[in-house]
Amino acid sequence: MKTSGSIKEVYSALFVDFDNIYTRLAEQDPQYGYLFATDPQRWMRWLEHHALRMLHGDGVRRRILKRCCYLNPQIFQDFRPHFVRNAFSVTDCPPLTKQGKTSADIHLVIDALDALSHPTYFDEFIILSGDADFTPLLIRLREHARKTLVLSVGFTSPAYAAASAWRIREDMFIGEALRDAEPESYPARVVRPADVDEMVRRGAQVVRNYMQKQPKPVPLAVLAYLVRKELGLDHEWMGLGKFMPFLERMNLTEYTHSQQVPGYLYDPQRHEPPDEDENIAAFRSKYPDLYDFAQKVHRKTDHPVLMPEHFMGLLHCIADELEENAFSLTQTSRNVRDRCVRKGLPVARSHVNWLLVGIARGGYRFGEHSPESVKEMAKSAIRNAYDLLSLADWKLNRNEEYLLMSWLYPKCAAGDMWADEDAEDRDAACAERAEYYDE
Repeated sequence: MKTSGSIKEVYSALFVDFDNIYTRLAEQDPQYGYLFATDPQRWMRWLEHHALRMLHGDGVRRRILKRCCYLNPQIFQDFRPHFVRNAFSVTDCPPLTKQGKTSADIHLVIDALDALSHPTYFDEFIILSGDADFTPLLIRLREHARKTLVLSVGFTSPAYAAASAWRIREDMFIGEALRDAEPESYPARVVRPADVDEMVRRGAQVVRNYMQKQPKPVPLAVLAYLVRKELGLDHEWMGLGKFMPFLERMNLTEYTHSQQVPGYLYDPQRHEPPDEDENIAAFRSKYPDLYDFAQKVHRKTDHPVLMPEHFMGLLHCIADELEENAFSLTQTSRNVRDRCVRKGLPVARSHVNWLLVGIARGGYRFGEHSPESVKEMAKSAIRNAYDLLSLADWKLNRNEEYLLMSWLYPKCAAGDMWADEDAEDRDAACAERAEYYDE
């Protein structure tokens, strides 16, 4: 990190796998792909300030000195000038095989490794691609003590995400970098310690008042929603980035933080420690076969593990939100999460984001139905899950197809699904529901 006057500067190198990002954005909404391809200056300005405080502290400015873009000129030639005009070095990567395989990934890796020995010491490497083949590159960059930021649109390999220092959230990139007004490229605003201390003091009082009335451990998501609502805080948490650092500053020594998913705060003098998420325990108890299947799906795809009725509630919250407000991934996910909290549903923001993206990838178009169709959203969620499992080389048998649809299609969420059905009835039900994949 260099110093320019009183401001610290982070030198960054940016590598854009254009075909990968554009295609996946366009799958969600053609407008997203178009904005990404035709206005790189817009999202570049956003990248220049994104996560600066969380990664580097206050009073830091990011300078993206090296800008590389790799695209297929046979398909995306029309977008090339937009990147050239914004000081990108554009490498044409035409197809080399009959299947359309290009050399973009090889060019990107070679250029990134060359940048390690560049006379300019690059503090960060920003890679816009969801291609898990770059996992070894991220590991190599980490071995050289360089920070890596990645943007992946759609399904992301857990190994790829774990290898990066910071994953740029897809919903934030779409909602803020592509759709919202351009942010000013200034150093991160310094929040006065006195302001933070006052908010922390007030937040601690809010948490204590609430905890004293609760008979059991409280999920951290509930406390975060309550504190933000009472204090009028934004999602930056006074420059601390997340709720947990804000909570730790409160010094609530009378309470204990449990790491049990999804995270709890409890009073050891009054509450039993949360040995296990009660919702997970309830899921396993009520739907034992479905629970085991859901866990396998989660390990393969990162699909949220929620009970069928909680999926149903989440889908209804999405429909209710879209009946009142236009769809915007960032704002919609926040509002839906808040609706779920008010209804007592054990749904995190990450669950909402995952499902919104999955529904869109499954073919549902938000805002094009009147009223919004819970059934159609569920069918799209099923299609998306099925596609992700296929990518993970898991070909579902008939019984597993029925489990998947019974889990994610609300009308199937009831009790022991096999208790009153013989094998013939079950096969008929599977065949009937399988039509969802073909519609």
